[in-house]
This record gives sequence, structure tokens and C-alpha cells, in this order.
Amino acid sequence: MKVQTMHNPRRICAVTASRADYVKIKSVLAALTRAPGVELQIIVTGSHLLRNYDRTIELIRQDRFPISYTAYIEIDGRVPVTMAKSTGLGVSELATAFHNLEPDIVILHGDRYEILAAAVAASLMNIFIAHIEGGEVSGTIDEHIRHAITKFAHLHFPTTPRARDLILQLGERPADVLCVGCPGVDLLLKTEPVPLRDIEKIVHTRYTKEERKIPLENGFILCVQHPVTTEYYQTTDQICETLAALAEIGLPVLMLWPNIDAGADDISQAIRIFKLDRAHSFLSVFRNFPPEMFYNIVRHAAVMVGNSSAGIREAPYFGTPVVNIGTRQQGRAHGKNVMHAGYNRDDIVRAIRAQLHHGKYPPEQIYGDGGAGERIAAVLKTVDPSVIQKHIKYG
Repeated sequence: MKVQTMHNPRRICAVTASRADYVKIKSVLAALTRAPGVELQIIVTGSHLLRNYDRTIELIRQDRFPISYTAYIEIDGRVPVTMAKSTGLGVSELATAFHNLEPDIVILHGDRYEILAAAVAASLMNIFIAHIEGGEVSGTIDEHIRHAITKFAHLHFPTTPRARDLILQLGERPADVLCVGCPGVDLLLKTEPVPLRDIEKIVHTRYTKEERKIPLENGFILCVQHPVTTEYYQTTDQICETLAALAEIGLPVLMLWPNIDAGADDISQAIRIFKLDRAHSFLSVFRNFPPEMFYNIVRHAAVMVGNSSAGIREAPYFGTPVVNIGTRQQGRAHGKNVMHAGYNRDDIVRAIRAQLHHGKYPPEQIYGDGGAGERIAAVLKTVDPSVIQKHIKYG
């Protein structure tokens, strides 16, 4: 009879697929590196390895975390079929990674399809799964994937009491569902404020090839809009409405390219076509910013526009007004700083103007107090990873 063997030191393996999820688990990784009796492993995959997204694996290297395995799983195309195929390839590649690394525990974060692939592989290989940020309602395919990962996971770290309640409704045992806050907030609260004049200088000298100076001192908009995979065929129309609204407002706009989900190429193409018009020089587009830089841009923005979770999670800590466009993020717990708008330029313009008129909101700490990483690491150091048979409550 084969018996599962636990390792000493305990092997805890985190899978990260993008800059966004790396930021969310960075404080957990830092806490685990300081923990005696723990061997931290990191598998890097997804957009981290893509040149078009600045190979953000370099951020992990700069932070001096151990990279144990790189899994190239992304099939180019940015359409639904390539997302599905990338997920299938991810199961195969991540199974190989787990086979080689033999982790005792796998840490998964969020709702990406790459993370779903990791959950499938780890589950079929009888590896204990700890899931961070489950139980959230956000619309789109992300919500389906997030709840699917919850059903594979053995241990859950939701960020809010509301998310914990939803996980319990899905049949998970209360003892396995620990509300700890969002570990991404840990990094945010430790980030030193940078004056706006320095932000303007850094943006101009490091992150843009344009000779013109991007004027930020009189107010600017931060825009991050990702494709909604369940609305794939409306992607181009949706981003064009946003761009038209931003043009009508007329403030300088710092915009990030979208993530790699189906529809991303349509958004990118629409932005490039829009930028060809010299009258649209107010718009500057960037691949990404380091986390600390991004947080300071959110801090100083007059308003944040689009459908990024950063508007829901991070922006309330600075009181930054947010206009969330469309169905992505709807249903998520958010602060008073968030105003929703439909995919219509007039709705978006009205919402932006209302938020500009309102100005900054009182900061709200909705997703934690800055100690989530240490709390998660403390549990992972002591939990029994040999208990892999789940007991789900039905009815």
C-alpha cells in the first residue's frame, strides 16, 4: 500500500500567473520565507512569461523569491478557444511541475484559468490545496472559475465575511474557511507615498517613449479595462464607448493594456486605432507598472475608470473615486467611492463628471488591515496536509 509522505522541511508551493495575482500573494510568500521548517517553492506561468507583458517574472526575481519552475502554457490568439486550450495545456504542464517538486501544499489565488488548471492537476495528484480570495461575486467567467477552484480546495482564505458566508453556502466546512483579509492590502499599506511631481517625472522618464511631457499636476484619469469573456463579441464596442467618453472629458489618461483573456487583442487594436488620431494625445498607454508605482498612481488619480478589481479593492484605501464600467466586478463588496456605469459613453461621461465633482472620499478598509500574509502563513505552517479527503455539506 502506498502512503503519502510529508516532507521536512514542509514544501509549500505557490502558483502565480500574472503580475496581479503575484502582488496579492507577495506578503504570504515573504512570511513563508521567514518561517522555520518551510521550503517555499514558486511556479511561474501565464502572462509572467510573455514579452508583450514585460515578462513580469523579473519582478519576482527582483524580490529574490525562489523560482522553482516556469510553465509555458499560453496559446496565442486571445479568443475563447485558445483560453480553453491554454487551460488544458496548463493541466499537463503543471502536473509535471508538481510531479517534479512534490509539494505538500499548493497555494492558489483568485480566479484565473491558469489557476484552475493548477487546481485540477493538484487535486488529481492528491495534493492539499489552499485557496486565497474565494467566495467573491464578480460576474463574468471569473466567478465560475473561482467557485470551481473553491470546490477543489481543502483550505480557504476569503477576504471578507461576506465571501466566507458564500463559501459556506457552497458546502465547505466552517473550520476550513478562515477570513483573513486580502494579502494584497498588506503591500498597499506598506507602500511609501510618492509626491505627484515625482510620479509625473518617473512616468515620463521610465515608462513612455513619447517626447512630450504627460501633465498630471492638474488632475488625471487612470483607466484599466479588461475584456469580459462572457461578452466576447461586444468587446470592441465596449472599449470604444469608454475611449469616446474619455475623449469627451479631456483630462490626461494613463491607461494599462488589458490582461490576456479572450478579447484582449480586440481591446488593444481599438486603443491603437484610437491613438492614431493626433487629437487623442491625452491618452498614454503602458504595459504595466511595478506594484508600488501603481498604488501611488491610484493614490493620486482624480478618478479611476474601467473594470479592474483594483478599483474595488485598492482604490477605497486612498479614497480615490472609481467609475466601474459594465458587468465585471458587479456584485463584489465595494466602498462608497465606487459608481457603476453601463457600456454607454453618455453614462460613462456622467459618472466620471460626477466623481470628479465629488473628489476624494474618506478612506475605507474593506479588504483587510495589512496582516493577512502573516495570518495565512501561520496556518499553512501547522495545517495537516495529509487530510485530502473533503467532506462537503449538502443541503
